[in-house]
Amino acid sequence: MTEHCSRNITADSLTGMIFAAEGIQNTVVLLNGPMGCKFYHSTTSQFLSIRPLLCLPSEKGEKVPVDYNTLNNWFFRQSRVPCTWLDSYDYVYGTSEKVRQGLLYLRENVDFDLLVIINSPGASLIGDHLNEVADEVLLNRPCVILESPGYSRDYAAGYEEAALEIIKQLLPAAGEFPDRTGAPEDTCAEHTRSVNVLGLSIWNRYYEGDRAELERILGLCGIQINCFLCAGCSLEEIRRLPDADLNLVIDPRMGTGCATFLEERFRIPAYVCPALPIGFQSVEEMCRNLCQCLDASPAKLIEESEKARALAWYKINDIYQMCGLPKGVTFAVEGSSSQVCAYSRFFIDYLGMIPDCLCVTDAEAPNQETQEQLFLLARSCQAEAALERDILDTQAELVFSDANTIAMLKAAGHTFCGIEISLPGMGYTDIIPKTHMGIQGALFLTEQVLNGLMSKL
Repeated sequence: MTEHCSRNITADSLTGMIFAAEGIQNTVVLLNGPMGCKFYHSTTSQFLSIRPLLCLPSEKGEKVPVDYNTLNNWFFRQSRVPCTWLDSYDYVYGTSEKVRQGLLYLRENVDFDLLVIINSPGASLIGDHLNEVADEVLLNRPCVILESPGYSRDYAAGYEEAALEIIKQLLPAAGEFPDRTGAPEDTCAEHTRSVNVLGLSIWNRYYEGDRAELERILGLCGIQINCFLCAGCSLEEIRRLPDADLNLVIDPRMGTGCATFLEERFRIPAYVCPALPIGFQSVEEMCRNLCQCLDASPAKLIEESEKARALAWYKINDIYQMCGLPKGVTFAVEGSSSQVCAYSRFFIDYLGMIPDCLCVTDAEAPNQETQEQLFLLARSCQAEAALERDILDTQAELVFSDANTIAMLKAAGHTFCGIEISLPGMGYTDIIPKTHMGIQGALFLTEQVLNGLMSKL
């Protein structure tokens, strides 16, 4: 199995933890660490999605935005992810006093539904009792403590660890909910089926479009979204997680642990996608399987997908008749194991393209099933070498990666078309939400491929 041998810098588990917590509405994430750990996450989080301004606490329910000068302390002129600005003194004598001061300031100056305290790697080694400090200062207001960021683990590991710890600390005991044995089969016909979506992150390249498209295509099947966990959900929606009929895990590495916990505690079954729902076939398979689990009908979804396939075929055929593309075009994909599997399957099976490089960035080795998927995809094109090639050595005509890798390849003089599938990006401002997931995502991705190839002619 390939290792990530690019010289790119990939997101770590601390980043995953921060953005999992930042994906909850009206939440303040206090980073217990030095300022150097804060600035990237604060800057990035400000621009990931449109969110209401921070407001002052108010007993009358009025929403009054905080004064800009309020962001001087702890926030350092950034509206997201305040930090305790630890220094050498704190690493010797402990961080509890800095955390107490920070919590007091936030309690008096910012309105929030949930506060999440995340230790930086250095702070996690000190061993402060932050739960006691939070209980003393916040007076039983909802607070989650994430003690350790996982050190050298990757983004997916940190995200899932944070999401799992959040629901463990916020959800009540299973005894407070009715026995769900037999659901949803025992549910009356009028009951609207609902799912929790696990594994979606606000750090996705097209997060807002991904969320909207997932909600739309499941709506075609008569399935509602109960909660997008850590992807724009509210504290109340997290508390309603046990109300769902099924947990839908769209990214196995980022949602399986939460699904297992919810199944064990609340007996909610789970459907785990083999990889991200990218491409017509993957989307149809996901919806058919969901509908089978929930006794719903995928008919409307399949009808729309067939129309979209016809539209895509018409455009693909135009290009093929003109210049024989995209069949036989070489491509490279760099990303998480779920991304590489999903994109590669679509490019190989649907567009007839050939992999030149399949580069997995996971710090931890993909599971056996994922390794087999990648091997079979590469073998189907007799391109097993794609699993071992460094992304910076690729000669592919199309490269699907983040902006850092695309920029490095361009700087090396390689002629290709680069298409972003993950952050960081080149700075393109998306006003209209876009997605690579679902039916609309398959059409948009096909559009990007065709126009990328034509731009090289």
